[in-house]
Order: sequence, then C-alpha cells, then structure tokens
Amino acid sequence: MLLIPLPTVVSQTKLEIVPAAKEHERSSGEPYYHYRFENQRFTIQLQELEFDASGHGVFRFKRKDQVEIVNQLQVTATVLEEINSIFSELNFLSGSADYQHKKDFSHLGKTTISLRRGGKERTVILNYTENPAMSRLIQIFRNIATQENRIFELETIRLSDSISTPGQLRLLEGEFKSGYIADPQRFVPLLNELRLDEAIPLIARNHAERLLQMIKKGKW
Repeated sequence: MLLIPLPTVVSQTKLEIVPAAKEHERSSGEPYYHYRFENQRFTIQLQELEFDASGHGVFRFKRKDQVEIVNQLQVTATVLEEINSIFSELNFLSGSADYQHKKDFSHLGKTTISLRRGGKERTVILNYTENPAMSRLIQIFRNIATQENRIFELETIRLSDSISTPGQLRLLEGEFKSGYIADPQRFVPLLNELRLDEAIPLIARNHAERLLQMIKKGKW
C-alpha cells in the first residue's frame, strides 16, 4: 500500500500516517471494534475505523483517484461508552437480528460493522436500516470518521495552504451545528494552537477562538 508522508508537526493533535493494523497482530481474545463504509460514487470512497477497548486504533480513508491514507486514532472514553451502550442495547454479540432493510439500497454504499469481545465475534453488512439503535450506532461511527477527517484536513491545510484555513473552520462549525462531530473536545488542542498561529489569517485565528468558546459552553 502506497502511503503519502506528512510533514512533521509538533502538535497535541498531530496526525501520523502509520501502517495498517495486521490481522495476525490482534489477539483473538482482545476486544475489537471495526467500522467500514464504502461507496465508489462518493468523493471519499472509503472510510474505516479500527480500535481496541481503550479506543486506540487507526482511521483509514481514500479519496477518489488518490492513495489510501492511514492515521492513528484515539476514540475518547465518552464516545466509547456510547458505542458500548448501543451494542448492549442491540444484544449485538448474542443476537441474530438482520438489520438490513428488506429493500436493497446499494447505491447508498456498503456499511460493515464488527465487534469482538468476551470470546464472541460478529460482523454485519448492510446498506440501509430502519432499526433505531443500529442507525444511532452507524451515525456515531460516521461522526468519528467525519471528525478525524476534518482534523486531518485542518492540519494539512494549515501547513500547505494556510490561506484556506478559514474555509476549513467554516466547515467545522457547520459540522458542529449539524451534530456530525462525535466529540467536540477532540478539537480543543488543535483550536488552541490555531488561535495563536500567526502563520494563518487573522480571521481564522478569531474563528478558532469562537469555536473554543462554543465547545466550552456546549452551544452551537
């Protein structure tokens, strides 16, 4: 797999491209979470999350006509608790429910969700569901992917095209307001850096400050 190296960044939110996790490196007894979304029609054709019981893992994504990028991932305890709660609500490991809608919606893309814990493992594949709990679970995974992709974009633009930073922050604010970010606190270290970074436009530094206040107050 061809990987594009990123410039070194001294940052609490630093993203590093790392080798993808190998199946044989994971002990069969360790808890394991996996989410994968694929749609060749989309600009981002692949988004994938893999992490362990501590929330540590990798985030992969691939844009159309570009190479796959693999970054380190740390899912926060708050989000991990939400995920575990929904898996329990679904009785996911012990149940046999078919979450796929009776109609095929392949044009929406393919979602794969796997969980391994306590000696049990289960994988489901679907393109659309009307199960409320499964819908919430999928949305949380999507929000993690959106969150990690936005951090990657902000870090990259900051280094290579700083004049475009205001546009990235506008997108981030829209994602906050739409509820598409799994854990807004994930952005606090990066936004603190951006508000003090004189290499980016003043409007971006001021916007970073406003976003920090929004996160602090929990109001979008």
